[in-house]
Order: sequence, then structure tokens, then C-alpha cells
Amino acid sequence: MRDVAKVAVVAVCISGVAYGDAEQKQTRKLEEVLVTANKRSQSISSIAGAVSAIDKAMLEQTGANDLSEYLTLSAGVNFNSSTPGLSVITIRGVSSDTFPGQSQTAVGVYYDDVPLTDPAAPMVVPDIDSFDADRVEILRGPQGALYGSASMGGAVNYIPMTPNSDDIEFAAQLTATDRVNSSVGTSRKMMINIPLISEVLGFRAVSHYTRTRGYIDNIGTGQDEANEVISRGGRAALEWDVSPNALLRVFGMYQTIDVADTGYMDERLGDLKKETTQPEPTETELEVLGVRYEHTFDEYGDVIFIGSYQDKSSYLSVDGATALGIQDTGQGIILEQGGIVNGYSAEIRFVSPPNDTFEYLLGLSYSDRDEDFFVVLDSATLAESSAAVIALSQQLGVALPPTITAGTTVFREKVLINAPEEAAFFEGSWQFIDHVRLVAGGRYYNNRVDSEILGEGLLFLTDGGTEFYEARSNSGEGFNPKVSLSWEPTDDILLYGLYSRGYRLGGPNLTPNNAVFNTKQNYEADEVKNYELGFKSFWFDERLSVDIAAFYIDWRDMQLVTADDKGTFKYLDNAGDSEIKGVELSLALVPFDFINTRTTLTWLDARLAEDYDPQNGRPPAQAGDRLPGSPQWAASNTINLVWNSHAWQPAFTLVHRYEGESSTNLSFQDIKKGDYHLLDARLSLTIGNFSVSAFGKNLEDKRGVTASNNYAGNNGTVLSHKYITPPRSFGVQFDYNFAP
Repeated sequence: MRDVAKVAVVAVCISGVAYGDAEQKQTRKLEEVLVTANKRSQSISSIAGAVSAIDKAMLEQTGANDLSEYLTLSAGVNFNSSTPGLSVITIRGVSSDTFPGQSQTAVGVYYDDVPLTDPAAPMVVPDIDSFDADRVEILRGPQGALYGSASMGGAVNYIPMTPNSDDIEFAAQLTATDRVNSSVGTSRKMMINIPLISEVLGFRAVSHYTRTRGYIDNIGTGQDEANEVISRGGRAALEWDVSPNALLRVFGMYQTIDVADTGYMDERLGDLKKETTQPEPTETELEVLGVRYEHTFDEYGDVIFIGSYQDKSSYLSVDGATALGIQDTGQGIILEQGGIVNGYSAEIRFVSPPNDTFEYLLGLSYSDRDEDFFVVLDSATLAESSAAVIALSQQLGVALPPTITAGTTVFREKVLINAPEEAAFFEGSWQFIDHVRLVAGGRYYNNRVDSEILGEGLLFLTDGGTEFYEARSNSGEGFNPKVSLSWEPTDDILLYGLYSRGYRLGGPNLTPNNAVFNTKQNYEADEVKNYELGFKSFWFDERLSVDIAAFYIDWRDMQLVTADDKGTFKYLDNAGDSEIKGVELSLALVPFDFINTRTTLTWLDARLAEDYDPQNGRPPAQAGDRLPGSPQWAASNTINLVWNSHAWQPAFTLVHRYEGESSTNLSFQDIKKGDYHLLDARLSLTIGNFSVSAFGKNLEDKRGVTASNNYAGNNGTVLSHKYITPPRSFGVQFDYNFAP
């Protein structure tokens, strides 16, 4: 409770520019934020649901560059940071692990309304750089009615700045950062906006390159600062005002993240150390091409079409002995896995014009994605690792050939997945009596997941050969409703009740099913039902805003990881239910014209409703155990001070984050994450178009565990690869901004 008390007394801040000009007489108020969370432009305070928006000003003031920094400024969100591009977002406690698994994610990620979620195991969890973002919208709670699958916990929509056909704009940013147990890393980012035809055609482009030096030393390879990360990419958009009633925008985005050696820490070896026989690199790549067309039919409404193509890929190499549970042998085996996802999506919707009495929207969506996933357990040094192969075969009861050579394949598997999904959705909003509004809608969906499993290697010898093939199919259809009732007694107060549902696709297990490995071919969809009450208000002449949401979530048929009889291969099964209760509080305050503050506080009680046995040699999880990555308390606090009356416009921002303790995995309840405070500070000066900022992050140099990949050994031992908050860093940032 002492940590909660600390959180309660920290002053905190909201985005927006504070005005300190003595000659400016108007009173500084909180600015209303417009979002498109319900697929039409609305102010956050008028939505009967929980929505957060981290806008451009707040991103710049706090120096939040990536998911781990800007998502945690919202109530209800926990970010389980592990390998960049492969981390887990948790909203409202809807999570069964803090490490990426084999099923669809529980939180949908969108880029300008384009869905980036994969149909099965997440190939890439997009970690989009915040430079030149307009805002990041965070929709808390199930979004199955308007957003479809993989949004059981909520959705994150990254909204970039759009082209300006009126003026030339240019921005450049250079940053240097020095971190504990590391060297100086650098980043460079640039934006240019060009009006190709005044008030008709505009072009905007962004590029970024960041080299983050490592801070984990790999004593096995002898490499210091082993987990260096290089992120590079860009995005561009061309916008054409076809007519006063029509707009066409073509856009693209590209980003790669390369990690030289996965950055977990092995606490047995000391601070900031790991030990492997070779590096464990990861590579992720994301490419999105899209088109958006909007046409206004005067008083009848708007038609909006969004089409996209995306191509994603990932590759990672890990210590295969620990992945297979035979690390006790002391031998090394290399396990490689990765794949690609490509496909397209399209959505068309009709949105009625704003109306105080009745509004509605109708839409159709379709997506078709192919996911190719591979796992390889062999290498050029296999003959030298034959002792480990023999140990594995003895554990499984597989008879090996008399000679193992460097050309011998232990296990090689490829999974080909095709996942088409079609849906129709609608929503109507009716103010049937003064100040009372009913919103009702839903989504009918029909999906199919077809797969082919191809395998070869020694582990299939029990089937009479070294090859394995199986075709599998899984389909689902249903309807996800959403209903809310709200009362707005004044322009500054809104009370609402909400019922909503969300779901994830079922699919094929990415494991063989034979006499040795007794697994399930498929797993089914799981779903959540959300019951919510909320209160939104402005006070003191719009200097204070209060947003409270209380909810109960019923999660059924959870997709949980279990193991085959040998404990070797993990697969998914619908093996449990959970119940989640919570309260989210967001406060924004402008106590003086030169100070903006913001506070978020989340209380969660997310627990299993029945026992769950993962069959991995660990004690079964018990009904009442807390869900992973779902701490009882979490908070963020910021304060921003700006003195615009001074010639150099000095600004100071203080950011505090707190995450309470929770387990890292349902079957490893004793291995915890969280229970830490992080403190960041930033001081900026602006002279004309130039600004310089000095900043510090994790000022107390905390080693907070953000995620953990856990392994159970044959003799009951446990190995935990723990990912931590980056150590303390200091840096300087130079910005140039030109805009008329």
C-alpha cells in the first residue's frame, strides 16, 4: 500500500501547450480531443466507452518514442516489453502470458485504421516510432463489434500526420543517449511536407534511424553490450483533394528492427548478464501500402473506403536446448524460427451526418492473409552436438540412426496458413428522450483458417519415416453485439453503461500430432463479455477533467498453452475461464496557466476461474491465481511546465510510471514481473525554429522485470530469461521545425 500511497501524491500532467504570456488574458482550459475510435469523428468526452488519446504535444513533451513509453501513459494498459517487435500489449488484464505465444494477440494494432494483426502466432507486433504522429488512440475493452477479431482486450490505432497541401513544412531531430553499462546511441529523424498543387495535392514523408546500444553482456560469446538494436524505416503519404466533396490518400509505411542478441538477463550470472554459446539475433520487418478514399454526399453522409496490402516477416535464433527443456545436459542446440505474413484487407463504410437525434453507420470488411511459419532444429555443428540429440531422443524414446552427421535433420517444420475473414457491421445512435442516448450495433463475422503442416527429421521416426504431413481446417462465425445507454445532464457530464464482446480466431496448432507427440490438431475461438459503467466530466471552467470506468469481464474458453505427454512440444487448447474486475481513473488538470498535469490509476483483479494444468512438470495453476501481466495497481503521472513569456520558452516535464507485481506466466506463478517505479525528466529550450532538450530516463536505475520467458527442466529446475526496464540513461536532443 505504500507504493499506492506514493502514486496518489505524485503531481501529474496532461498534454497541450501551457500559456504563460502575461499579456494573454484568456483562461487556459483543457482542449477537447477528437478521435475516430467509433469510426466517426467524435470528442472523447461524448463517447460511451473508455478511450484514451496520446496526442502529438504529449508525445513530444514526454519524449515517448515507442510502445513501452507512450502506451503506459494510458489507464488500463500494461506493456510486457521483451524483444523489440515481439512484445505483448495487455489491456484490462486480458492476457495469459507476458511473452508472445502461438495464438492471435488479445489487442489489435492498427495503422491509420489498417489492421496489422496476424491470423495466428504474431509474426510482428508493430512498434511504430512516434515521430510526426498526430496521436495514438487506445480503445480499452472489447472492440469486436467495430474492429473484429484480436481485439478482446482493446485496440491501439496509430494515427500519423496527414499531408498539408497549403504550406511547406520541415522537421529534423538528432538525439544522442548514453546508458549505464552501454555506449552512446544515436537517432536521426526527418519530416518534409510539400504542397505539390496548392490546396489540391500534398505530399508528406518521414524517415527515421535509431541505433540503441546494448546493455546486456553475453559472457558466453564474450560480447559486451550484446543486445544492440537498430530500428530504421519511414512512411509517406500523397493526398489529393479531388473535389470539395472527395479526398484520396495513398500511403505507405516501412520499418525494420534488428536485434544483435536477444536482451534478456539471467539473474544467476549477476547484473545485466546472460550466457549462450552463440548470439540469439532477431529481425522483424513490416511493410504497409494503403489507399483511403472519402466522399461526402452533402446532407446524406460520407462513404469511406480503406484498402491495404501488408507484408511482415520475422526471424529469431534461440538456444534450442532450453526451448526443448533439456538445458540440464549442458549441450547446445540451435533452434531457428520465423516466417512471413502477407495479404490484404478492405473496408467500406457509410457514416450518416452528425445529428442530435439519430446517427448511424454501416460497413463491410474483408481480409485474406497468408502466414508461413517455420521451425528448424539443426545446424552445421550438429555432429558436435550429438550428445544433446541423444539426450533428447532418450527422453522421447526415439531410436536414432547409427551415425549423426552435420547433415542430419533433427526437426524441421513448416506451417502454411490461409485465413480469410469477412464481416458486416453496423451501429446506430438514438437520443430517444432529452439527454439520454441509446447506442446499439454489432458485427457478423465468418472466418476460416486452413493450414498445412509439413515436417521432417529424426523426431518423426516413430511414424515409420522421417516426414510428416497433415492438412487442417478451422472455421467460425458469429455475432458480436455492443449496446450502451448514456445520460448527459449537462454539456460537461456524461454517465454511461456499456455491454460489449470480443473474440480471437481459432486455428491450427503448429505442432505435429503422432504416436510420440500427443497434441491437438486445432484450438477453438475464445471470447470475452464486458460489462462497464463510466463517468466523464469537466469541472472548474474546464480546468479539470475526470474519467472513471468500472468493468467486469467474463473470459471463456481461454486459449492456453499446454504440452504433449513428453513435455517437449507446446500447443494450444481451450482450457480455462477467467474473471476480471477493474476500475480505471484518468484525471487532467490545469491548476495554473503554465502547468498541465495528468494522472492515470488502474486497479485490477484478474483471476483464473478454474484450475489449469499446463502439463510441463510445474504445479497446476489454481482457480483464483492472478493472470500474467495484470498487476493489482498501475499508474502514470506527468507534469509539464511551460513559460512561453520567456524568450527561450523553457519547458520542464516530469514523468512517473508505476507497475505493481504480477506473475509472468500462469504456470510460473512464482516468477514475477513489475513492482517498480520509473522516473523520467526532460528540460527544453526553444529559440525560434530551434530547440534543445536534455533528458534522463529511469533516473533511479531500476531493474524492473517487464516480461520473462520461462523453461522447466527435466529434474524440476526452472530457467527464467527476464527482460528488464532499460538502465538509467541521459541524453540530449536537437530539433528544428519549420512551418509558416
